[in-house]
Amino acid sequence: MADWSALQQRLPLMDKARLAQLDGELGTDTLHRLLGLFLEDGRLQGEALSRAFADGDFEQMAKSCHSLKSACGSYGALRCQFLAEKLEAGCRQQDAEATGALMVAWELALSETLSEVQAQLEAR
Repeated sequence: MADWSALQQRLPLMDKARLAQLDGELGTDTLHRLLGLFLEDGRLQGEALSRAFADGDFEQMAKSCHSLKSACGSYGALRCQFLAEKLEAGCRQQDAEATGALMVAWELALSETLSEVQAQLEAR
């Protein structure tokens, strides 16, 4: 897990190819509605993960990360998906040091990802 930091920085916040694929499959209106739901759900689940982290609840953190990893993957939020995967692994090992560093990176990536999604929705 040591080199995760350098790798995550090379991943895009949102995979443009995945968004284009979803747009082609679902249509622009449906994609924008789903991105709106992703935005809302990302905020709620991010807050739940932060609370579990503050409480030192590794089990709840791992559950939240698992859900977030799946949702992020569906929409092409590659950096968040990657970090959720690493964070989930750290939680399952109950590695407080690793999860602390990963949480900082995760929270920043989530904030930047949700801002990018919000900007895409507003540009419509």
